[in-house]
Formats: sequence, structure tokens, C-alpha cells
Amino acid sequence: MDGLENVGGTRIATSHGIAAIALNMAMKYHDINTVKDGALYQQYKLEGKNMRELHLDMVFETAIKIEMHLLGSSERIANVVIEAVADAVKDEPAQDDDQPDAVEAIS
Repeated sequence: MDGLENVGGTRIATSHGIAAIALNMAMKYHDINTVKDGALYQQYKLEGKNMRELHLDMVFETAIKIEMHLLGSSERIANVVIEAVADAVKDEPAQDDDQPDAVEAIS
């Protein structure tokens, strides 16, 4: 890891960063769901619990799902903001044309 010290401040594209975060999250997710203790694994086998193998394609599939969720977050946030502004405009009472706006009254 000594060779990577110089790349710490390197800027990367947003999409590459999101992909890296998604892959990291997928690896952590599948790491949490694995049994590392041999005795516990044997106990699970004796109890007949369904344990399935973990393949690399499963990790990548999870990463793709997480990445799609992260990439769609800006659109979801934009929709929330648009809905909030639309609700605020709808709830605001209509102004009369003969009354000046607050900005005009200040100036």
C-alpha cells in the first residue's frame, strides 16, 4: 500500500466514485452474510439451515443494484424539491395586483 500514498488527492469522475462505493458496499454486505467460524458453519449444517455459496457474480450483481440506487438519488432529490415548491406555491394565497410585492415595498 506504500505505492498508493501519492494518489490520495487524485480527483476522479463522479460515476467512478459511485461505482467504487457501490462495489465496496456490496463486498461489505456479502462479507457480513458469510460464516467465518468453522464450528458455527458445522452447526448450521447440522441444523439444516440453507446456506448457499457466494460467487463473484453475486457480489457484482449486488454492486450494480446499489450503484443504480445511488445514481438515481439525485433525480429522487430533485423530485422532492419540485414537489415541495409546487406545494408551497399551491398553498400560497393569491396576491392582488393593486398590492405591491414585498420586494417592491422594500426598494
